[in-house]
Amino acid sequence: MRNRSRWLAALLSLALLTAACGDNAAPDHGDYALEPVVGDYDDTPNTVRGALVESVRIGERVLFADRVDPELTEGNGGGLIVGVRGVDNLLSGPQRTALLPFDVLAGYGAIAGNGQQDNESKYKLLSIAILSLPDETQAIAAAQAMAAADFTANIENAPLPVSEYPAALTHWRPGVPTVGSWLVWKNLVIRLYAKVIDPRPELLTDLIARTYRAQLTDLDTFVPTPAADLPKLKLDSDKLLTRVVKTGDYWPDKWDFMVYGPRSYALLRDKPSATLRKLDDGSIGAIAVSYNKFLHRARDVDGALAYADIEEKYSLAADYTPMTAVPGLSGVSCYRATRPNNTSISARRFSCLVHHNEFVVRLYSNQETDIRQQAVAQHALLSGSW
Repeated sequence: MRNRSRWLAALLSLALLTAACGDNAAPDHGDYALEPVVGDYDDTPNTVRGALVESVRIGERVLFADRVDPELTEGNGGGLIVGVRGVDNLLSGPQRTALLPFDVLAGYGAIAGNGQQDNESKYKLLSIAILSLPDETQAIAAAQAMAAADFTANIENAPLPVSEYPAALTHWRPGVPTVGSWLVWKNLVIRLYAKVIDPRPELLTDLIARTYRAQLTDLDTFVPTPAADLPKLKLDSDKLLTRVVKTGDYWPDKWDFMVYGPRSYALLRDKPSATLRKLDDGSIGAIAVSYNKFLHRARDVDGALAYADIEEKYSLAADYTPMTAVPGLSGVSCYRATRPNNTSISARRFSCLVHHNEFVVRLYSNQETDIRQQAVAQHALLSGSW
């Protein structure tokens, strides 16, 4: 009976789409489903999924670096830094090796710079990483192990006390404008690495102190998930991912199948604070990423309309030009890239925006026919009544 109902719902959706186009042929949706494809990715406890979800929870509390230095507006990498093989990103090789004996549950981080990577004398950066351990004792031991491994990596390293945070493990190389520091909060390890212009120790310690002060403020109300409860965390409690056109396997993955909050998502972008302002302007509370497609859920219909307008302006400013979408379908606009995107390996030649109610979905493809087919299916997924 359930399958019959789903079949009838799909036929109804096709009929509605046909009527919208005003002819006898339904819009072409290729092989894409017109109704949600259910998945079992949240049905049973899973440690890998739990690590990803907890990492995003931490990511919602990671500090935006331009809060402590207004020049640090450029995103230079980061995101989820704990995978199936442990910590796999952002930290140096000696630090990752030092963490091997520890059970790192989750982690998120971001590197911010001032856009001067090609000029070492003017380049500034601040890298913030937060790791979750099973308890405070293990967090302290992990911080000590990382700090020791980093300290002994160069014989010129020397301790650099930070008076406001005497428990922080901090060191630098005298005369070199970089500093590394570790501080434990509850069962979390905060790791900072910074580069400044002037290698005066008082400037480095001031930056570290201000960063810890702001980061601890952002963590103030955060409640880490106990290790035993991590496998129970749901990736997608609101089933947002099943409302996106299905083009790949349903398996939690930080790049291809994930749900982010606005802060953790913004930290992935080239200009984190500018991205967060854009998301806030559209009252976006969640972003579901599914294989080169991005669903944004706004607080309400007005927020979604505002965000769709923001996204359209972004397309037109990012070397895209409007092209014919799908006749008869409201809330769909499509674009053609005016030149190849050399910064992304994902399909980017064609793009469509589909918005309905509180949802705005950005679709990409390298084939013009395919992007329109995706748009038809995405419209049905958002507007259907099943």
